[in-house]
Order: sequence, then structure tokens, then C-alpha cells
Amino acid sequence: MTGRPFRTALVGFGWINAQVWLPRLRAHRHFEVVGVYDPVLATRGRAAVGDHGLAPGSVADRLEDLLAHDLDLVVVGTPNHLHEQTAGTFLDAGVAALIEKPLCLSTDELGRLNARSWATGTPFQISRPSARRLDVDRLRSLVRQWCVGPVQVHAEWLRTSGVPRPGSWFTRRDQAGGGALIDLGWHLAEVTHGLLPDPRRTSLTAELAFPTADSAQSGARWRGDGPATDALDGPDASPDGAVFDVEPDGRLLAHYRDGSSLTLRAAWAADVDVDTTRVAVRGTGADGEECHLELVTTFGFSPNRVTHPVLRVRRGDRSRQWPVETVPGKEYDAQLDSTLSMLRRNLPWRAELQSSAAVLALLEDAYRVAGRPLVPEVPARAAGAVPC
Repeated sequence: MTGRPFRTALVGFGWINAQVWLPRLRAHRHFEVVGVYDPVLATRGRAAVGDHGLAPGSVADRLEDLLAHDLDLVVVGTPNHLHEQTAGTFLDAGVAALIEKPLCLSTDELGRLNARSWATGTPFQISRPSARRLDVDRLRSLVRQWCVGPVQVHAEWLRTSGVPRPGSWFTRRDQAGGGALIDLGWHLAEVTHGLLPDPRRTSLTAELAFPTADSAQSGARWRGDGPATDALDGPDASPDGAVFDVEPDGRLLAHYRDGSSLTLRAAWAADVDVDTTRVAVRGTGADGEECHLELVTTFGFSPNRVTHPVLRVRRGDRSRQWPVETVPGKEYDAQLDSTLSMLRRNLPWRAELQSSAAVLALLEDAYRVAGRPLVPEVPARAAGAVPC
């Protein structure tokens, strides 16, 4: 492989692959985008890739046709319910995969994907950019430096109007699994997992809001996701079949063996002035003083952002604060560097996968205890079991 860029294909050509990953891959000297597959492009939108600097000939007619490009990496940006099937096809062929969150919709799916990876010796990775942010890294370092014993973690990501493509697969439970809690909450769970001293859970409760007719009018216009063309009549579907049966707002409360706790809330449409991500940690220092750390910023790409993101720290009666990164998308550059390290076999990617497996278990269990499992046919399993 030395001497040429890593040959990369995109599966799915929605917003994340077209607007986030494609430009970064094209700008990176160690990657070359050689193929794209999306059923919409293959049937009626092939010329659209020209607007992104790709030749129409790079669009595959079938998923399997991408394998003719001698691939090193595939970026999986499909509807959530297809992640296992899509990534597994390429792992079976010895092609590494970078999978958009959620990694899978069940621990069983991840177990099967992991088995396919072991069978061919091929690595795969979940995209976890929020956990790679510089402000998150500083928060994590301070918590480990100053807090001794259990901590209480509160995390929330609240958008004012940020439902992704109302009426699309994002708002269909059979294709997305869940709503805001799996979409935004996955990022929060990846971040907070690294803040817990002993992430062995003892209890979990969760609450998922039902969508209303107003939910369809809360599309993220900064993504080009306006309201659905027909207002929804109740939580299930409009007359033309545009389904919205996932939660626009979800929360969970978890307790852990060492006395730590995690409160997490994710909302696509909330009563806030600007889209806000907040992670707060309370604990106790070695000297017995109370420690309070708080990061206030905006994850993601929304232009409706916290104007002056900040990391605040208070120990006893002493306080300090630092300004933090304000350029949207830097964390995705860090993710791509991590993917490059995985391809070069310089990254302990299975250790990262273990962390993400715990995130999957947390969210899978949250949806189950809330009465709306991500994959309804999957039976309840022993809490905390991970496949990696």
C-alpha cells in the first residue's frame, strides 16, 4: 500500500458523506475517492456527483461493483439499519470500514460484524469525532487529574430546530432505530464514557418523547432539511406516508458501581436560544474540596452556535476558565487522522471499539427500558455484555 493514497469509496451520498467526508477525503493527500454508491444516484441522480467534483463514472450501479476499484476503505453513511449489512459486505472482502454513528443498532449486530472482521483480519471503526475534540480532551484530562472517586456527569445537546430531514429515514423507527437519543445522544455518550472512573452500570432509566405535528416543522435548515411537505397528523405518518415515529427528545439516567451517575439528554427541538452542548462534571478532589467542571459549546455544524464557548473549572473557592475551539468540523479532521492510523495499523482500534460497544450497550438498554427497543425483535440480554 505504501506509495499511493488509500483508495476510498462512499456508501450513501446523503449530507454527512457529501458535505463532511467527501471534501475532507479529497483534500487529504493520503486518500483518494474512487467510487460512490447510493441507490438514488444509481437510478436517477448520477449527474449530481459532478457538483462535488466527482466523475459520473465513479457512481456504481450496485454496492458490490465498488469492489472492482481495489478499495482500501469504505465510508458507510447509510440508514442506520443497514450499517451491519453494508460494512460486513466490505469486511468480508478485506476492505476496512469507517462507519457513521450509530455503529450498529444492537449488540448482536456488532458481535456479527466483529466476527467478520476477525475472519479476514480487517479493521473497522466507528466515527467518533466528538470524543476527539480538543475541548473534550482537556475536560477529560482535568477530570482525571482533579477528581478522586465517583463523579456526577450531566450532558445535554439541545437544538432549537434541528430535526434531520423530517419524513425521511431519520424519522422512521424501522430504519433509524430511534431519534434524537441515538443521533445526538451517541456523541454525548462517547464523550461521557471517558469521564466515568468505573463505567459498570447498576441501574438505568430512560424517557423518550413522542413526536407531535410540530416536530415535522423543525427541520435543520442549515443542512437543507426544511419541514416535511405535509404536516404530520399525530405521531405516525402524514397521508402520503411520511413517517415520524421516533423521539425528537430523549433522556436517560444511569448509576454506576462506584457511585457515579450520568444524566444525558438529547433533543432535536428544544426551548433554547441557540444550539447548545453542555457537559458538566461534579466530583471531589484528593483534598476533599468539591470540583465542578463545565464545558459549554456547540457540537456539530449548526451555524446557530454558542457565541463564546468556554470550559469553566471551580475547585473550592477558586475558579478558572479557558476559551475553546470555535471552528466547526475540526473534530472530523481528527477522526480522519485516526482512520489513517487505523489503516496503517498504528491505532489500537479494537480498544476504541470496546469503548463504543459500551456506548451501544448503554443506548440499546435505554431504548429497551423506555419501551421502544432499537431493534424490536432482539431479546433482552445481560446488562453490560459487549462483543469485542
